[in-house]
Amino acid sequence: MKTATQIRYGTPADAERLARFAAQTFTATYRDLDSAKDIADYVAEHFSVTAVADVLCDPACTTLLAEEGAMLTGYAVVRQKEPPRCVTGPLPINLWRLYLDEAFIGKGLGARLLAEVHAEAVRQGAATLWLGVYDRNVRAVQFYERFGFRKVGNHEFLFAGGTYIDPIYAAPVRAAV
Repeated sequence: MKTATQIRYGTPADAERLARFAAQTFTATYRDLDSAKDIADYVAEHFSVTAVADVLCDPACTTLLAEEGAMLTGYAVVRQKEPPRCVTGPLPINLWRLYLDEAFIGKGLGARLLAEVHAEAVRQGAATLWLGVYDRNVRAVQFYERFGFRKVGNHEFLFAGGTYIDPIYAAPVRAAV
């Protein structure tokens, strides 16, 4: 019998497990787009247990974990952050991260996790979701566009000693259906 996916809030007790998962999913997402060394350096800085624990403890961040039984299958982080000027929608909130285990891509988990992100945005009183996405991550760009996100501008993203100009997308927050 297949175990149903559950989505719950992450806690500091999830730091080690989420750090491993975040490192794995980030590496898998970008392995064909950037150098292995640059990805490893970024992962070491941003997805260490300490860095992930800091996010889990940050009152400006809400982490959602998708699980099938004991297996972590995806996660999202929503955070209160001042948006770039190009985000003009009311009451904005940032969808900072949304990653899935490769085995679950294309099976509806992304849509379900995004629906939970919208529900969390509603709980926090937000009316606009915004995010930055690497334009060479075509699969992610297409996913967000399919769910109503539209490009509203650009921002600088520092990676591997370089500055990338990544597009910013925004969408109205949807109430649960």
